[in-house]
Amino acid sequence: MSKLWRHLQWYQQRLGLSAYWRQLVFYCRPPRPVPDGFALPPGFEFRFLRPEELEPLQYPGGWLSLPEARQWLERGDSDMLAAIRDNRICSYLWVERRVARIDFLDLKAPLPAGHVYISKVLVSPAWRRHGLAGAMYQCFVTREPELTAHSACVTDNFPMHALFSKLQWRRRLAICSWRLAGMRWHRMEFVSDGSKTGFLGARRAASLLFSAGESGW
Repeated sequence: MSKLWRHLQWYQQRLGLSAYWRQLVFYCRPPRPVPDGFALPPGFEFRFLRPEELEPLQYPGGWLSLPEARQWLERGDSDMLAAIRDNRICSYLWVERRVARIDFLDLKAPLPAGHVYISKVLVSPAWRRHGLAGAMYQCFVTREPELTAHSACVTDNFPMHALFSKLQWRRRLAICSWRLAGMRWHRMEFVSDGSKTGFLGARRAASLLFSAGESGW
């Protein structure tokens, strides 16, 4: 796909002119002790970053540009957890603490107290197949085991589904989204009882996404 075509698609989406059907599967990890025996991969430093560290540590880009990443950190409601080696960011993920900004579905969903949303996971190509994605998830829940953590992936991202299963995260719900002629609808299906919502507008879907109390939370 050419760069011009990708830009055209992006502008069409921003203007509400493109039509699509999308689906995300959401997982969660209720508060619980971390099993014994977990060890981070050797040779890496795992920690949260400050805005002024992004450029010196050669922020690899990806989901957000360097100015956008700085803005996210300076806003104060999100943290970046990174794996660092040789003074370079090898992988990162975002921990969103008050609002989950789910760009793929164009939703901003409020998070209840004690809940976080882990998003925008990236592992640099040179460091893939080193277990860094799973290590970052485990590192976070080891540091903050008292929180309910949520995350999501698209239906055909089989490596991420396998990772969530390995980490013993619970598959919670799937949300389908449609967009046509500038209008959007969403529909949720909960795994616990198989129930489905009707078609929802963006505001209603965002308000329900993390608000449903469930056993195990």
